[in-house]
Amino acid sequence: MLKLGCVVVTLLFFVKGSLSQQDVCGLAPLNNHIVGGENAEEGLWPWQASLQIFGNHFCGGTLINEKWVLTAAHCFSSYQTLGLKVYLGKKTLESSDPHEISVDVLKVVIHPNYNRFTLNNDIALLHLKKAVTFTDYIRPVCLASLESNYPHGTSSWVTGWGKLAYEDSLPSSVLQEAEVPVVDSQQCDAQLGPGLVTENMICAGFQEGGIGPCQGDSGGPLVVKQGSVWVQGGITSWGKGCALPELPAVFTRVSQYQSWISDVIKRNLPGFITYLP
Repeated sequence: MLKLGCVVVTLLFFVKGSLSQQDVCGLAPLNNHIVGGENAEEGLWPWQASLQIFGNHFCGGTLINEKWVLTAAHCFSSYQTLGLKVYLGKKTLESSDPHEISVDVLKVVIHPNYNRFTLNNDIALLHLKKAVTFTDYIRPVCLASLESNYPHGTSSWVTGWGKLAYEDSLPSSVLQEAEVPVVDSQQCDAQLGPGLVTENMICAGFQEGGIGPCQGDSGGPLVVKQGSVWVQGGITSWGKGCALPELPAVFTRVSQYQSWISDVIKRNLPGFITYLP
């Protein structure tokens, strides 16, 4: 159910943390501007991944360096990697794209404190079997660092191949994009149910509904742009229905996991960016 708006917000940010990916992360050479429409043009979101099991898309993810993909823990019921592939540089699910690649997964790493009932700590990392070569269509995203902040109304973008409507049986065949505002966490918690939204989550969506992620978008990114750099602040996690009025979507707050991500990856860390209002 991803639909598009076209408002750009300016955020002040400064670089902090790992610098190993700062020269490449968050840069989308083909994403010079955003125009109205639902379908994402090829190459606009070069970190977007499609997670597939035996050829079937089930979740999204983001490339964060040449051998690691960030996604949601709830996408996995086990650590099994048989038949699991990550597709990058892909626009459509129904056919191959000229710039796409597929990579087998070596290991699934789920956050040790992930709670499948509350979806707290809904974050996982996929270790790819081989390194990815960066192109204009395949690049890593920058990650929000611990000090980052998202005030109410911050404009952000979500992408994915999820359903276009809750009642649909199949995911969208073409990568979708949508602009949604961040919703204050206290307000989001009151709307979704007291105590459901933790400090490890961030909410986004329009109060009138109609625009937002749906089933199949899980694990994909919520990103914010400053200048030429895109920073991932959230991982699509959960919600009540799809883009219903006064029921924002909930995302895992990436900035809370800088230490865990660094401890798991150890070498050639993702580029972490701190930005503040």
